[in-house]
Amino acid sequence: MIKCTLFCVLFSCVVCSSSVCSIEIKYIQARQGSLLDQYAIDLIRFLINESGEEVSFIPVKYVGAQTRRQLLMKQGNYDVDWFGATQQIEKLVVPIRYPMFRGLLGHRVFITNKETRPLLNTGIPFKKLKMFNIIQGQGWGDVVILKGAGFTHVDTIASFNNLFKMIELNRASLFPRSIIEPYGELANRCDLNDNDVCTDKNLLIDDKLLLIYKLPMFLFVAPHRQDLIRIFNSAFENHYEEFLVFFNNHPLIENSLKKLKNRSIYQIRGNNILSKETHNIPDKYWMKTYSSKQQ
Repeated sequence: MIKCTLFCVLFSCVVCSSSVCSIEIKYIQARQGSLLDQYAIDLIRFLINESGEEVSFIPVKYVGAQTRRQLLMKQGNYDVDWFGATQQIEKLVVPIRYPMFRGLLGHRVFITNKETRPLLNTGIPFKKLKMFNIIQGQGWGDVVILKGAGFTHVDTIASFNNLFKMIELNRASLFPRSIIEPYGELANRCDLNDNDVCTDKNLLIDDKLLLIYKLPMFLFVAPHRQDLIRIFNSAFENHYEEFLVFFNNHPLIENSLKKLKNRSIYQIRGNNILSKETHNIPDKYWMKTYSSKQQ
């Protein structure tokens, strides 16, 4: 019995010296056409590479609404996801409190349709913009921000794909998306031309307006994965200059920054969804892309 136990211990050491015993990371798989999700996966791999850890990556099937994903992650069904930060989410799962898009998540352009497009122009008063019918995903922090800023018609649904259908059928007028999101999403769903208009569907991306509010996206980790929390925080803290190189040279960021130009800017200056810790993140971790000419 003693020999058997000793053999098992020795065998375990041999096995764990190989990649079989590398750290496992279960992460949510990318949504259809989501360049944002692919960036997040690229970032996870970058941080792990900088940490020097041996890791096995295991994609988990996309499971729908954010609220469900957060609960599943808290329960230990998978390890890593990415969300716009809110106090509520930070109570369920653990934030890696480095804005992974340096604030670009809160730079919003509008997916809209051909019926709404003529109503949007660079001189539209903010008060009038707030009267359009807005559609958002269930559980998104943006809902609270938009309602708190005076947007009067904000509806939510759980199905991500149905958000696009609501706009296409003109059952909603505007679908605010971060500057890093809509171009890949529509290109994957329609024949998108060089003017960001679908030629085969009633969908397009407005090129005139930009809505800005403070909303970082973080990597979030399941509470039981203290090893990953340590690895990600350490990688950001010790390799932030390397992260900036990754960020500035990523194709998604390069292309998105070009799309910010020549827009009328409307800014929501405060919101109550951020935790005190998130609100107090130092300025150096945020990208400054505002124009001084704000509505």
